[in-house]
Amino acid sequence: MDPDKIYAPSDKIIARDIMGEIVIVPIESGIGDFSDSMFSFNETGTLAWKCIEQKKTIGQICAAIAQEYDSGMDQIEQGVKKLVVELLEKELIVEWTA
Repeated sequence: MDPDKIYAPSDKIIARDIMGEIVIVPIESGIGDFSDSMFSFNETGTLAWKCIEQKKTIGQICAAIAQEYDSGMDQIEQGVKKLVVELLEKELIVEWTA
């Protein structure tokens, strides 16, 4: 995955921080395979989502997680890649171009 690639939240969802947890709700039916349901993140996913909202690169997201958590960069990069793939498949994020 290109570390310079940037993703942004889809305009088909609403994301809210509820007591420190990001909750995503579709505003358009038929999104991915989770229509009429919600999606939420753990602490690491919440940090990644906040970076996505700020339109940070994949590399910047990994660096932010590495700064916050004591994990190896390989593990962080794999986790971020897995998260991004899942969010793309569910149409929660889109590739962003300036």
